[in-house]
Formats: sequence, C-alpha cells, structure tokens
Amino acid sequence: MPVLTTWEGMEIPIPQGMDRHAAGHRLIRATEEAPFPAFRWKKGRLHAAEVVGCVQVGRLRVNVLPKLDTAEPDRDKEFLLNMLHAAGYLSRPHTGSAEVRPSFSDPLEAMISEVALEMLSALREGVPRRYERRQEDLSTIRGRIDFSSLSIRLPSERARLPMRHSPLITDNELAQCIKAIAQILYRLTRSSSNRQSLATVLGQFSGIGDRMPSYEQLDSVMLARRESHWEKSISVGRLLLAGQSPDPTFSGGSDAFSMLFPLQHLFERMMRKILGGAFQHSGIRASHRSAPLFLLEDPRDKSGIVRLKPDYLFDSAFGLVAVGDAKWKRATESGRAHGVKREDLYQVNAYLARYGVRNAFVFIPRANWMTPGWIKSYQIPETERHIHLVGVDIEGLINRDRKVRDSAFAVFSDPVLRILES
Repeated sequence: MPVLTTWEGMEIPIPQGMDRHAAGHRLIRATEEAPFPAFRWKKGRLHAAEVVGCVQVGRLRVNVLPKLDTAEPDRDKEFLLNMLHAAGYLSRPHTGSAEVRPSFSDPLEAMISEVALEMLSALREGVPRRYERRQEDLSTIRGRIDFSSLSIRLPSERARLPMRHSPLITDNELAQCIKAIAQILYRLTRSSSNRQSLATVLGQFSGIGDRMPSYEQLDSVMLARRESHWEKSISVGRLLLAGQSPDPTFSGGSDAFSMLFPLQHLFERMMRKILGGAFQHSGIRASHRSAPLFLLEDPRDKSGIVRLKPDYLFDSAFGLVAVGDAKWKRATESGRAHGVKREDLYQVNAYLARYGVRNAFVFIPRANWMTPGWIKSYQIPETERHIHLVGVDIEGLINRDRKVRDSAFAVFSDPVLRILES
C-alpha cells in the first residue's frame, strides 16, 4: 500500500512499474471538482500545485507537504499540523513526530483521530435522540388520525388507523448521518488506534439504520442547542461529501478521496491569528472584516462597482491606520519587488488610495535569505503612501515551543508596530 511524499510545487514521485500517466490522470480526476488547481502537468510529469494535504486513489496515497528550507518529512509534517491548528482546522495542537506514534504525524490520520475522539466524547450523552414525524397504521390512537387516508379505506381495512405522530427515537436522521460519517472514516484510516476508536463509535450505532446521505441532505441537518456536541462531526461529514468546498476538498467515495488545502487560504487564516497575538498589548487592533467599500461608483444610482476586500485592517484609537494582504509567494532575493506580482501591488495600491491610509503591508513567507524581522518598503511617488513587504517566519510563529514562539512574535511585531505607530 504505497504512500508517496512530495512537496508543494514539486513532482509526484510515481513508483517504478506503475503507469505514470494513468496514475496521474486518476489523481487529477479525484480532485477535478476542487475550486482550485491541485495538480498540473509539466513536461509530461505531474506536479503538485500550491496545495498541501493528501490524496488517496485506490490503494495509492499521496501526501503533499509545505516546503521549508530543507526537505525533512518529519519536520514538514509537524509544520503542516501546526498550520492546520493555527488555521483552525485542528482544535488540538499535536505533539512532535518523535513523541507520538508515526501514524499520527500523518495529516489525514491526525484529523481522523480528532473527529473520532470528538465522537467518543459526544457519545457520553448517548446516541442522539430526536422527535421525528412518522405516518403509520396503528391499532391504538397515538398522535393524530389521518382522516383523509381513513375516509378512502374500506370498512374491512379500518382495524388499524392511519396515524401521524412524532415519537422520540434513536434511529433518526442525525444518528444515521453520524453513523455514515464514522463508516467513511473507518474505511479511510490506516491507523489501528483510529480504527479501534471508530469501531467503538460504530458499536454504539449498531441499532441505527444504514443510510448514506448526499451532501445536500447532510447540509440540511440542523442541530438543536442540546445537539451542539455533534457539530464538528457533521462539519467533517459535509466536507467528506462536498463536491466543492472553499477549504479542504473531498471527492469521490472510498475509491478516491482528497483532503487538500490551498496554501493561500491557509496563510490568510493563519495570519489572522498571528496578527491578533502580535498586537494584543499595543494600541493597534487587527481585523479581517470591514464595512462594504467599492473601488467605483455608478453616478446614476450610486451603486458600488468592484468591492474591495483587503485581508486585514489595522485600527488605532484615531481610526484606520493601515491595510494588509497575505500572499503565499516565495520571494526572490533579486528582481523587482522580490518577485511579488505586479497585479498584487496594483491591488494593494488601490486599497491605499480608497481607504485613505498611508501604509499597506504585503505579508509573505520568510525566505532563507531574509534577515530576522525583514521588511522592504516602497513609496508611491509624490505621495506619503508606502507599501511594505514583510517576511513572516511562519514556522516560528506557530511553533509548539512557547520560547520559540514568543521570540518569533517579538521579531515580527516590533518593526511592524514602529511603522503603524509612526
């Protein structure tokens, strides 16, 4: 059962003896419903796009890891788990690969483990029971008699009455959906510990009917307040059955499965947490939501044209002071603007003018050649406006070691605060 490891943007190492093109096309088909590119062909060879996660086709699994300064699978797997935790996809920080069973350093197994533990915890309150409306023939009155059905029956058929009632039952829609999710995860996992946890879960649902819901059916499931402990399980189920998703993308059934995260999306979500922690003891507040603001306006009806959506806004006691965008872009040591795309700079310049602030930040991953706290500033000619490229030490800022994390936060926040407070 081969498990292949590659890195963002790098070639998929199809094993010798396997049809490279057939395997590549199967991997592409498994991810073709994703709203972002997962793989691309280069000179007849399949490469990963700017994504991380895993894809499983039949018995072949491909893990795509983020790139650091050196290709060390254990370090990169831990970095990916820390990224998923910082972005909010894992609620528990996972320990290093040297401290746990090897299977739990696999990103997919880590997520399955978390969902399985959530299910076991939720089952402390028992299998979910619900009042569900039913219509059946009964010999006793229970609920309401269906007089429309009764009126067209022959006298010989009236020994049992057509009744409409809502009994409190365990074999309900919610329980059937949770059981189906556990069955999918049981088929996917290769960890004996995860299999044991999920087998325990499925044992509790032995009296529940088998039903494989569609994404639309699962999406329509509404949880009551007393059922909120099942929220994570249902959320994962939606991802498992979704044909398209802005976050992780799952497609196919047990034969083809993918859990891929666009690095741009992860970086944006991580920076929300990083910026919140970096400025918590200052007078600056970072947020990622703003009132609608448009680049253009139709003079006839004053309707807005082209809504502006900067990733981050920075406020002080005096109001808005800066805007920011996160760009998952590997910067180059030489070249104009260190390789940042021209259209990205146009976009940030539009934010500067429309929001009426002097500073805009473009946050990019820190490269090896950057010094700690690296910032490169550019001025808009004949104005007081500046665009600042900021190298972000992501690995340090989301590290599990508190000393490493605190040091990285100080190096990151001090130069940015000096600009914001100037």
